[in-house]
Amino acid sequence: MKIDYMNIKYFAFVLLAASAAVHADGGRIGLELESEKNNQTGITNHAVTLIPGWEFSEENFISRVELLVEKNRDMSADSDGVRAKENKLFLRIRHDGEFTDRIGYYVRGGVGRSSNNERNFNYAYVEPGVEYKFDKYWAWTVAYREINSIDGTPGKHVHKFYLGPSFDMDKNNEFEFRYVKGNGDQDVKAWLAEYVHKF
Repeated sequence: MKIDYMNIKYFAFVLLAASAAVHADGGRIGLELESEKNNQTGITNHAVTLIPGWEFSEENFISRVELLVEKNRDMSADSDGVRAKENKLFLRIRHDGEFTDRIGYYVRGGVGRSSNNERNFNYAYVEPGVEYKFDKYWAWTVAYREINSIDGTPGKHVHKFYLGPSFDMDKNNEFEFRYVKGNGDQDVKAWLAEYVHKF
């Protein structure tokens, strides 16, 4: 399946425009690996996501802008003999804040496009989360993500709960691990790991 390069150019333009609108702090690049099992069908899906982005200084309302470029595929065929494959592009913005020195929060979300071998669709999500910092290296995050199509495509409304630790090796390198449970139009559970390098 081919990636829609026109969508990449559009999202890249929006990312650059957003970057110019606020005081920049620095670039970042993330790599996320996810393994998700559909509890209804028993099929496991593996996804790889590249996440280039830009982080802004703390006084800005927008803390981060990212472009998620994802490729995923089912590990086996469904009952109709179809093995699902999908490419996604998603533009995401994030706001960070603090309740106390140890307890922070974030709200992130955006819009994206799924190109797949069933039915292409546009979608969006919003995700509030809370982070508890144990020390300068370790933190624990709990988050809720509400996902749905924005073009009327049925079967895409999912609620996901995320929880897991984060580890900051130093100011430039970070790891995140999450357990995910989803319900709604899809009953899924997943594990994901993400590495981020900040420039």
